Amino acid sequence: MIKKNWIYILFVFSLIVFAVSELREWKIEQKIEAKSVYKGNGWGAQIFVDKKLYITMNNIPAVEGNKSFVSEEQALLVANLAISKMKKKKGLPSISVKELDSLGIIR
Repeated sequence: MIKKNWIYILFVFSLIVFAVSELREWKIEQKIEAKSVYKGNGWGAQIFVDKKLYITMNNIPAVEGNKSFVSEEQALLVANLAISKMKKKKGLPSISVKELDSLGIIR
């Protein structure tokens, strides 16, 4: 009888530990979103983490010079690629020329 009680107590305790760890992980998850910005000579994008400005892309990343995106859609495509990389690596993303080409970004 005493062994059964200990088994139940250990089971409930492990459920509580699991629930607390899941709740903690859920609280830590951040909201990341992208917004496009028109700059007069083209488009850029901003990435916000928990409603705070985190990254500004005034120019196309990985491209020499100060070239803006030609469309809002292109700016958001690259911003969303950066966001997916941020979620995987938990840090600042890098965008390559090869990735820009695969997205069809006009340089």
